[in-house]
Amino acid sequence: MGWTKNALSGTSQLIAFFTLLFTVVAISTTGCSLIAKLESLDAAAPPIPAAKLYPGASVPGAWTPTVNGVSSNLTKGTVTTSTQTYQKNGVGMIRFQDSWGPNEILVDLGNYDAANDFGYSGNSGNGSLTLTADTLNYPFQGGAYPVLTSFYVVDSVSNSSIEFVNLGPNCANGMWTCPSGICEPNPACPIASPSAYLNRDDWDQHQTPPYGYTSVNTFPHCDPSVGGWSTCPANMGSLPSGHYYAKYVLVSDRGIGLAGATANLRVRTTAKKDTAARNFGPSNGTINLNVILVGDKNINDSHTPKGAQNLNLLFQEANQILKAGNSNLSFGNITTYEWRDANGGDYVSQIDYSLVGLLFASGSQGVDQSSEANTINIFLVRDIEITGANYSILGISGGVEGPLFNGFPSSGLVFGTDQSGGSQGVLSEFNPSCSLSSCPRDSQDGNFLEMGATIAHELGHYLGLNHPSEKVSFITDVQRHDPLSDTPTCAPRAGPYLDQLACYQDSTAQLASAQKCSTACDAASGGAYYIGTSKTVNYCPNTPECEFNHLMWYTTKQRSKGNGVWMEDGNQISPQSSAVIQWNPFVR
Repeated sequence: MGWTKNALSGTSQLIAFFTLLFTVVAISTTGCSLIAKLESLDAAAPPIPAAKLYPGASVPGAWTPTVNGVSSNLTKGTVTTSTQTYQKNGVGMIRFQDSWGPNEILVDLGNYDAANDFGYSGNSGNGSLTLTADTLNYPFQGGAYPVLTSFYVVDSVSNSSIEFVNLGPNCANGMWTCPSGICEPNPACPIASPSAYLNRDDWDQHQTPPYGYTSVNTFPHCDPSVGGWSTCPANMGSLPSGHYYAKYVLVSDRGIGLAGATANLRVRTTAKKDTAARNFGPSNGTINLNVILVGDKNINDSHTPKGAQNLNLLFQEANQILKAGNSNLSFGNITTYEWRDANGGDYVSQIDYSLVGLLFASGSQGVDQSSEANTINIFLVRDIEITGANYSILGISGGVEGPLFNGFPSSGLVFGTDQSGGSQGVLSEFNPSCSLSSCPRDSQDGNFLEMGATIAHELGHYLGLNHPSEKVSFITDVQRHDPLSDTPTCAPRAGPYLDQLACYQDSTAQLASAQKCSTACDAASGGAYYIGTSKTVNYCPNTPECEFNHLMWYTTKQRSKGNGVWMEDGNQISPQSSAVIQWNPFVR
């Protein structure tokens, strides 16, 4: 979920950063050791204040987006949303390794009508219900995760109950184990069948985000009518009319006892009504953005003709990638803000990744709150650093499926604009060979194009997509794979990354043809070289078996031009990935 650049070589690579942040190991190490040491500091942390941002429209000389290819005409015109808020006060909490006992809380979400609330009519409709839950009035340092243990509907027609989560029966005895102060998913607590979640990893990442304590769960979460999605139960591809319920457990990261301690649970439901026909192919719709320029350097650069040109080109590149592979996704409205040094902008403009949650929580409160649940926040800082490391991070998403609401430590995405340590690495210095009147893609810097690809990729995470495959650590070849069945299971490779050849060798049969990519397309003949090999690659971008969510590959964003044609990684969005994106309320 984050791209990195080696500060010495300038080459791009993705470390095991995504997995590090998304495992309970990283979260509960703090909960089982550091919090115990901080017992004497048990005063609850004050809320993070809103940053003072200046709307670009009110600032003389500010960047006014004129991004080619952005199209509000791609707005479906069929999407509306409505939000309800529910709160339970005085809720008891558990630690990661505890049984939940009486602490599982039922939240009555009321009645929903499939046609009126979600827009369903026969095979038409892409409606969904998103549950955003957070913990209020936590009495200690740290926080508690609102973990969704059940989401079910009592169907108004059959009067039967449909469970969309379905944790195994032993989960009540402990969802995680912490034998030595490091917590891991309890193997005795799997996702049971039938469930909308494909496995335990799929469920976990929506309950314990990398920043903050906000869980985000959107239903439907799988669709049996999309080719190859065989693990999805037939009755979970849409939402019925009926009475809706959710159950949560507040899981504290505090490593010592919680006897008598309580907090408040807030759950917000966002019903997306989308009457457009079910889209089983490429995604479509627009995504609105708040772009926040952070710190005086980025702001001053954006006021120059060259800086403004580069900002327009940057979002043009990201927009072009989202549209590639017959996708109809596009940016819609782009609203700009400036976070100046006088208001702390420089402090967070060169930020350690551990403080990114502070950036998101404070900065997202400074935008126009009428855009909440409709617009994604993108922060452009100078640099995202890892203390003691010789690389910086190109971009970070607040989560795999980011929250719809502002003020959370996961409410946005952040990207570093200084990608080469100086020359051609800041907004006013990129693309020096271009004139102000013309800057074709051939003339743009590779690092600059990489930044556009990173924005598109991280937006994929924020809308709910995973990497196809990734190594869990640099030390072992243990991997985590995207649970969607129409994306490849890539083979382990030497070194800290996976490359195209690993995915080419995948044995997953794609779609209805029951062929794997390497059978349908001889990917070892012609084209650009595989990273680290002497083999060449031709992606056959029009071959369905090979269109496995290239947007979310994370080490192989190659760009080259041969015979007058750009040759890239593809960036297609697979049919199942398209379904995930279509349910997200940010896609309008």
